[in-house]
Amino acid sequence: NHDELTLEMVTDEERDYMYQSYAADPQMRINVGIRRRLAPLLENSRRRIELLNSLLFSMPGTPIIYYGDEIGMGDNIYLGDRNGVRTPMQWTGDRNGGFSRADPARLYAPPIMDPVYGYQAINVEAQERSPFSLLNWMKRMIGLRKQFQVFGRGSIEFLPAPNRKVLAYVRHDKEDTILCVANLARTVQPVELDLSRFKGMTPVEMLGLTEFPRIGEAPYFLTLSPYAFYWFRVQQGPPVTPSRIAPETVADQPEAPALLMGAAWDTLLDGHVRTLIERDLLLPFLQRQRWYGAKARPARAARFVDWGLLRRGTQPLFLTLVEVEFDAGGREQYFLPLTICAFADAKGIDARAPNAVLARVTGARKGILFDAWLDDRFARTLLETVERQEQTTTRRGAIRAVQTDAFDRIRGAQDEILRISRMSAEQSNTSIVFGDRLILKLFRRIQPGINPDLEIGRQLTEKVGFSRVPPVTGAFEYAPIDETPTTLAMMQQLVESQTDGWTHATDELTRFYDEVEGVTRPTNPLPRTVADLIDSYPPGGVREAMSGYLGPADTLGRRTAEMHLALARDTSDPAFAPEPFTRGDLDALTAGAARQAQTALGALESQALTLPPDVAELAAALAQSRDTLLERIRSAPALEFVASKIRIHGDYHLGQVLWSQADFYLLDFEGEPARPIDERRRKQSPLKDVAGMMRSFSYAAYAALFAHAASRPAEFERLEPWARIWQAWTTAAFLRGYFTAAAGALFVPAEPSSRDALLQAFVLDKALYELNYELNNRPEWVRIPLRGIIEILTT
Repeated sequence: NHDELTLEMVTDEERDYMYQSYAADPQMRINVGIRRRLAPLLENSRRRIELLNSLLFSMPGTPIIYYGDEIGMGDNIYLGDRNGVRTPMQWTGDRNGGFSRADPARLYAPPIMDPVYGYQAINVEAQERSPFSLLNWMKRMIGLRKQFQVFGRGSIEFLPAPNRKVLAYVRHDKEDTILCVANLARTVQPVELDLSRFKGMTPVEMLGLTEFPRIGEAPYFLTLSPYAFYWFRVQQGPPVTPSRIAPETVADQPEAPALLMGAAWDTLLDGHVRTLIERDLLLPFLQRQRWYGAKARPARAARFVDWGLLRRGTQPLFLTLVEVEFDAGGREQYFLPLTICAFADAKGIDARAPNAVLARVTGARKGILFDAWLDDRFARTLLETVERQEQTTTRRGAIRAVQTDAFDRIRGAQDEILRISRMSAEQSNTSIVFGDRLILKLFRRIQPGINPDLEIGRQLTEKVGFSRVPPVTGAFEYAPIDETPTTLAMMQQLVESQTDGWTHATDELTRFYDEVEGVTRPTNPLPRTVADLIDSYPPGGVREAMSGYLGPADTLGRRTAEMHLALARDTSDPAFAPEPFTRGDLDALTAGAARQAQTALGALESQALTLPPDVAELAAALAQSRDTLLERIRSAPALEFVASKIRIHGDYHLGQVLWSQADFYLLDFEGEPARPIDERRRKQSPLKDVAGMMRSFSYAAYAALFAHAASRPAEFERLEPWARIWQAWTTAAFLRGYFTAAAGALFVPAEPSSRDALLQAFVLDKALYELNYELNNRPEWVRIPLRGIIEILTT
């Protein structure tokens, strides 16, 4: 044990070095040892204290913490023997540090009373109240360590590091691999580690669940701040993280098959090579893409239905439309730009994005056939095509580029070269960024007709002058002969933002959970009805903890109302002119919710034995309320109100807004891509968008809670009431901002009771949709819509 590790076991030179560094005063020494506590030993440096504890917790065996070191207690080197580190535990700032109520003179050893380490400055009571105290940091580290048996029982292997100031080692057992890296220097240090044995795996930083770049063949480069440390869990593919964005598939990728071709690559799709691609390669390629929206539907074949050459020559660019045919009937079309590059010019595409490679090309010339979205030449050619408003001829029609009046102003001088980059956090579409000016979104799944994102974007920015939407600057349109034109891509001004609305909210929630971690939650009931939410304000303590987000939530509500007012402004265009909200619209809402409810109840019943205990309890409660749920749906508000319906966002949540300069920009008016375009262009009550954002607040509250409690599962139950508190008061601020800005609008029922009943019907419909989605995709998230539905039924 630790008593056996003394300075008797080192050389005289090593002992002298230790004395010089840590015990220059002879009073600090005892026999051939050092009698000091950790904090004064390290000059009360919080970074060094955390660093040494991280090493202690990540080494094999059982860590031993001397009492008081968890709060950074000091010592009294003028007490005899070992009593210098045996002073009373400092529980509070009261007499004797809360250790004893005896007269101070009667204590065996006096408490520490100096201004740095004294019990008035360092004590448990104060540190429990501070979320960022050393004590709470130690609790988090202990909780994290307890989740992984590898720390106590796994093997350890030290990695060679060229920088001797950086210590790196791997802990491993049959279930987990943990990479630990520590900077032992007082200055920033770089290090390159040979992690090639973990090629294709992803290091995930364990304290913040931050995903680092995937490991490849090259040395893995890290930069560490002074006395910094990392614990990485090395995983096969991305972890399950609290995000609404599907992770990219990173399963083992077989080497792409080879196509034998001649020297003329621009004839790729003109003969037997196209047939070979369609027969063997195209469908598996599509099914690997994150933007392919039919992964759950068995498909029988895929084929090219049209294509054209955007650029000829030694490295041609193809604009292709592919069609997938499903076993159960039905078809879907996708926009797939393709290019061929010689191996020397591909710049590691096969290693960086193996899913994007369709085939290798052999024969007279060797290269790679891949998704052109990843090729800078393709991006520059698209920009030039918009600048010149050119048209590309295809086998069945043409693809033409158009620009709006805003293009020249936002693009700037055409001889200015704009840097090419790509947006990575997307699912159904892919985007290319040009400098800090423009962003081009490629719509992958396409349907005949104008895409609502382009249509609404132009309406808001060109016709009604709504400033919280990025101006549309151009588009690509596919026009087959004698058929309805189809939107393939849309170009907009790039908004420089701090982050998207989802990340902004979850970051604020992380701070919120840190703030309330040691706080007793308020016992007063939360407002439940829409009217109560609008008219209520959070109590003082909650208002302080949520101060960073109540203002933005109110702003988001006002911007949402302004968007709806702008969409209702144009009465001359039939596509945007408001129409009466009818009994048929209400019946459609009710029928859709009833179908969702029946499907969800059946799925809950069939999966009851596989759900976690707390989720099973909620599922049982909903099953018992089956009749109440169906009756609530059937008793939708009677159409005793007058309201209009307009074009709306259609898929409105925190991921569809940007937080920029203390305000919001609204994006992505495409609607739900899986639905037909005619349905997405249909006019609806804007309260559907309001309901979508209300449900998004619930998801954000729980997503941040999942992340916060990932290393401390016991904290989830204690903090879950705080998640509901944050959700309720954020929703209240949002609704207050919305209905204040939308006051008097014809699309909001004038009678508050009718307004609130209609909004609750949309919220219930959205929650039922979410429940079915989570049951099929993320069972661990089922508790979020389940709780939302039960709360609706009890109001």
